[in-house]
Amino acid sequence: MNGKLLLGGIVAVLAAALPWWWPTGGGDTMPTPSRDLYAVRRDDLKIAIVENGTLVAKDSQKLAAKIKGESKILFLVEEGKHVAQDEVVCRLDETAVQTQLETLQLEILQTEANLKTARTELEIQTGENIAAASKAKAGLERANQEIEKYKEGQAPQERNKLLVAIKEAETNHNRAQKKFEDSKKLLAEAYIKQSELDEDEIAFERATVLLQSAHTDLSIFDKYTFPMQITELETKLADAGREVATAEKRGEATLGQKVVNVQQVEKRLQMQQKQLQERNEDLGHMTMKAPCPGIVVYGDPHEPWFRERVKIGAEIHGGFTVLTIPDLRVMQAKLQVHEADISKLQQGQKATITTDSYPGLQLAGEVTKIASVANSNSDWGGQSEVKKFDVEVTLAADDTQRRPGISAKIDIQVETRKQTLFVPLQCVFAEDGSHYCHVAGGTGQPTRRKVEVGSSNDTYIEVLDGLVVGERVLLYNPSLPGTGAPEGRATSTGAEKAAEPTGNAAVAGERRAGDPPAKSGS
Repeated sequence: MNGKLLLGGIVAVLAAALPWWWPTGGGDTMPTPSRDLYAVRRDDLKIAIVENGTLVAKDSQKLAAKIKGESKILFLVEEGKHVAQDEVVCRLDETAVQTQLETLQLEILQTEANLKTARTELEIQTGENIAAASKAKAGLERANQEIEKYKEGQAPQERNKLLVAIKEAETNHNRAQKKFEDSKKLLAEAYIKQSELDEDEIAFERATVLLQSAHTDLSIFDKYTFPMQITELETKLADAGREVATAEKRGEATLGQKVVNVQQVEKRLQMQQKQLQERNEDLGHMTMKAPCPGIVVYGDPHEPWFRERVKIGAEIHGGFTVLTIPDLRVMQAKLQVHEADISKLQQGQKATITTDSYPGLQLAGEVTKIASVANSNSDWGGQSEVKKFDVEVTLAADDTQRRPGISAKIDIQVETRKQTLFVPLQCVFAEDGSHYCHVAGGTGQPTRRKVEVGSSNDTYIEVLDGLVVGERVLLYNPSLPGTGAPEGRATSTGAEKAAEPTGNAAVAGERRAGDPPAKSGS
């Protein structure tokens, strides 16, 4: 009785152990263990592209030294520190700028005095020009009046006097002639003496000479005196006219010089005032403030070879980028997507971002930029056969402080396949351009069956044709050498698989079974 019980126990143990074995060849086949099978199911299948990327600030503000020449760094905020907007992050040595300011202020005082003098001289010259022009015009008017006075007054008056003198000379001549003639008769009759006749003769001759002289004076006046006087007066009139023109031109030239002098001094003052304004701005630029909240980064990240120069006591020149502050208010995740998947992406698609630096934190975002040209550069600077496209995902604004540069996992939701058949990726394998899986049937060896597949994610693949709901497929390819039910395979029974929430399992980049796994982007 005890022997029978022992034999029955051995049989029971063997019966329980047999389902765990899969023969490697020869002999009768045994049923496939349930843990290596998956029951085909129908449910919603979420398709997503999942890649690794890096968190960066969408906008970074560079703080460059806005100075002329060089200056020394006196204060520098610690790199990596979170700073608020308008917080002082760097101070430069103000000594040189302050000296320039003082020098310019003294020069401006001198220039302002010069400008006042130049404007006064301009006013004086303007008055002198008016006086000189008035004087010249008065001389011209006087010359005109003198010539009119001579022509209409003096000249006729002088000629009339000469005519009168001729009349008087003629009268005296006639009288002397008559008296002389009478004396000759009286002498003949002995009424007078010879001496009296001689006196009358002399008087007659004198009257004749005076008459000739009077006629000569009139002739000289008409022929010489009047024309010469007119010419002299006309010359004075012309000289007066030229003096007017000369005074105007001389005044205009001198006034122009004064105006130019004022303009030059004004221009010099404007330049000095502009330089003073620039120096004041330089003085303000000696204190550098954060233009936005963020984390302080020394130098320009695109020019890391200059980073060593950013330190207290270092001499920097104008235009040198001292600090870069990523604006953490708007963050982005940058990633690279394989060319096989890029056509599935569209701007506006929603994404979920997770990081190891913030465990349990899920950040929402959406695709905002997809590169039009593939980036084929490898990590070593050469050309890679794998073509990837740069993609940017902008994160929704929140109050979480995140550091740029940390690694992130980006899950971009592409689509959801409604009520479709699917199986795990490892159930389907490719061969000669077709896809196959092994379907368990009864107690015999699984049957290889050709299937048509569709979209997939990192866990499941859609089956368009070749399988029906409830059929059980092998979770590995038994055709490969050394395959079987690998020890410790983490699989579930068909019933357990059917109970899993399929949509939550769709977490990785979409690809077809048999394709090489997509390499994670950085």
